[in-house]
Formats: sequence, C-alpha cells, structure tokens
Amino acid sequence: MNTNPYRLAGWSATLSAIATILGAITLVIFFSVGDPYGKINDVCSIVIGLTAILILFTLYQIHRASAPTASLIAFSIGAVAMLIGAALQTLLVITGANFGDLVTFVFGVYGASLVTFHWLAKSSGTLPRGLSWMGIAAGLGYVLVTAGFILGGPNHLLTYIGGALSVIAYPVWGFWLGRMWLSAR
Repeated sequence: MNTNPYRLAGWSATLSAIATILGAITLVIFFSVGDPYGKINDVCSIVIGLTAILILFTLYQIHRASAPTASLIAFSIGAVAMLIGAALQTLLVITGANFGDLVTFVFGVYGASLVTFHWLAKSSGTLPRGLSWMGIAAGLGYVLVTAGFILGGPNHLLTYIGGALSVIAYPVWGFWLGRMWLSAR
C-alpha cells in the first residue's frame, strides 16, 4: 500500500512541467506555421491551470501551520486564478473565444502565489533551499510576463524576459518538486 500523501501532487508537478515544455515548443511552431500548434499550446495551458490547483493546495498544506494567513491567501487567490484560467482556455479551445489578456493576468497571479509559497519555504526550510529559489524564479517569470503584457503587450522586454525565465525555471522546478513529492515517505 502506498502511504505517500504527496503522490498526486508529485504527478501534477511533473505533468505541469511537461505541459510547460510542450506549450513553449508548440507556441514557437504556431508562430512559424500556424495551427494546429496554437490549439495544442492552449490545451497545455489548461493542463498547467488544472495541475496548478493541486500543487498550490499541497504547498498550502505544507505551510498552513507556520504561516496560516499568508498560505491561505496564496492558495485561495492562486487556485481561483488558475481555475478561471483553465476555464477560459477551455472556452478558447472549444469555441475560439479569446481571453488572452485575462489569461495572462491569471497566470501572473499564479506566479505571485508561487513566489509567496517558495519565499515561505525558503524562510522556514520546509523545502530544499535550491528548490525554493527555483520556485521563486518560476513564479517571477509568470509575474514578469504579466507585467510586460500590461506595460506594452507581447513584444515588451519584460514579456520576453519573463517568458524565458518561466520556460526555463518552471519545468526545472516542476520536475524537481514532482520527484521530491513522488519519493516522499
């Protein structure tokens, strides 16, 4: 019998990392040749949104005793944002209705939740120090993408910097977190 309470969250983190890599690849191909790669990228965003909710819940469980208010706020806001993001991306895939700016904003909120949880982890030692810094970098990437979109759209320098940071840091963080949670006893 498997007694690992982190197993599902570990698989969610791993799947989220894979979806990020696949999403980045299909986004580049989409801008080069067009569909169906845009739709694949949108499905990847749905996967990231849904897996993020379980990841955030598990991070909340880890931090709720040491930082009850901060962890509850980070979980609640991040989970609601990702649920909205996943729903909007699902509508895009099914109907073609585009909510691009709003989806970018909710991913930025998710990034802020990741920064919060990993700052708590770094401060309290609940996760390895390197993993905490990688989680901060991954979350900061999403925040910077959102800031870039708000300040100047998809071609703003912050959008590029944040995109590169999140595409590199998020999969590393996701695979690392997933492996740690899957091997937890």
